[in-house]
Amino acid sequence: MQPEQVLIQERGYLLRDFDFKNQAKNIKRWSERNGESLTDKDLQIRMINNIAGNFTREGGRPNFSMQAGGNMEISETSNPHFIFPQMYYYRNHLRSNRWPVANMVLEAYLKSQSNDMGNTWMRNMTGMSEDEMASLALQDRSLENLLNDKEQRKLADNLVKLKGDVLFTTIQSNAGEAEFSAMLRNLLQENQFDIIKFTDFDSILAAQYNISLTPIMNDWFSEVKLPGYLFSSITAVNTKAGDQISTMVSFSASNTSTVDGVVKLSFRQGGPGGGGRGRMMGGPGADNSINKILSLKAGETKKISYLFDSEPRGLTINTLASRNIPQSIMQFFGRIEEDLKAVPIEGEFLTDTPVSTLQPNEIVVDNEDPEFEHSVADNTSLLHKWIIKEEETGLKYKGMNSWRPPLDWTLTTNSDFYGLYVRSAYFIKSGTGDQTATWNLPVEETGYYDVYTYIAQSATRGGGFGPGRRGGGDEKGEYLYVIHHTDGETDQSLQINNAENGWNLLGSFYLGPGSKIVLSNKTELRTVVADAIKLVKL
Repeated sequence: MQPEQVLIQERGYLLRDFDFKNQAKNIKRWSERNGESLTDKDLQIRMINNIAGNFTREGGRPNFSMQAGGNMEISETSNPHFIFPQMYYYRNHLRSNRWPVANMVLEAYLKSQSNDMGNTWMRNMTGMSEDEMASLALQDRSLENLLNDKEQRKLADNLVKLKGDVLFTTIQSNAGEAEFSAMLRNLLQENQFDIIKFTDFDSILAAQYNISLTPIMNDWFSEVKLPGYLFSSITAVNTKAGDQISTMVSFSASNTSTVDGVVKLSFRQGGPGGGGRGRMMGGPGADNSINKILSLKAGETKKISYLFDSEPRGLTINTLASRNIPQSIMQFFGRIEEDLKAVPIEGEFLTDTPVSTLQPNEIVVDNEDPEFEHSVADNTSLLHKWIIKEEETGLKYKGMNSWRPPLDWTLTTNSDFYGLYVRSAYFIKSGTGDQTATWNLPVEETGYYDVYTYIAQSATRGGGFGPGRRGGGDEKGEYLYVIHHTDGETDQSLQINNAENGWNLLGSFYLGPGSKIVLSNKTELRTVVADAIKLVKL
């Protein structure tokens, strides 16, 4: 007997999206805040999509609980209304005697076609998602080895999901996105409540797309290599394409590893029914996204450009199983300027010039570099140690929030931070200036340099990500830097509420060997964030 129903409370009482009055009020407020203009029909479509999302999200709403000492614990929950099992788990089964995990892999891939943007917010609060923990594990060990390790059982689903998504996304890219999706949909429809043999599935791929799955599976299961990607800055402009104004989104991407890779791109459209060249995936509740696949062979660099009929709100780059942390890089476009001189172009173009984050006259010291160091707090009272037991997670990266900032420099990650493969920063609770972060500058040629500091506004304004973070310029304050140069020391402040998102100039200084920059925790803000310093030779 198979389940055929999803039961909800009468009138959806416990699901807040069924509160149409408040939902409409919130959508209007958010739209006005983002400068959007919604018609009554647009509003209705968004409300229906939000309701549908209650049945297409695998995870439920997170649980928040206050622990001893003011620690906020966040835990994931399952969604009792998730309808996907009725679409696949109770209808189809891909059986392989050699790779019993094949059915889980296909199921995980099909689930991944629906984008849940809430996961990004969740991982910011916890510091690292379980998918990213699985990626870290895969950097040193094969999937086969990890699945046989009892200590890795907690990550088994994430390991299968990540590797499976890479496997089938690669096949989809080689076979053709629309063609593969149609074939898979027909195959599952024709074999409802029946077993699909792996050998038959392999034969179909070979006959229709000249793809042999068996040798791919051998490497997929036992390989201990992950790709690593570098991305240039992402630009979006409105330009004239033919008789209409189109939005052109452009960037470059490099796969610097020795293994081939595949990346998922998701463009979030500005409103319900927003068009754009590309295939819509995910169905109702999929947040109106246009999804594309970018394949990058080992050592390959591409220039990428896409044209859209309406302005996208943002782009999410999902690097899947890779050396990149965070796994997903998000870029919100805000107000897109018009540039009628820009030549509209769409496509992927190979280039021999790899993505570089530095110019020849630039030096960057990131918080992940050995030239960076920080002080260690030793001011916890004995009473605090007796009463409050600090939670030791053993994780290198922790979540960032504004409820209870740490008394010691703590490492966290977010796509807004600076970094090559790992976008991270240290943060600490504001204080009296007793705690410092130091960038020792590897200057070999003495001379004048412009000194920049990297500021991620999403982390500095309001003291963190997620709930409790006040937006805009509600919280004002400055960071205090001391620049140690060849002529002595100079105190330099930076008003954070007026700072740019990215590189901010601190001034020009005469630097040489032994120069360094020190940031203290003295500020009126709730937290201080230490990310990266850049020098530009004058």
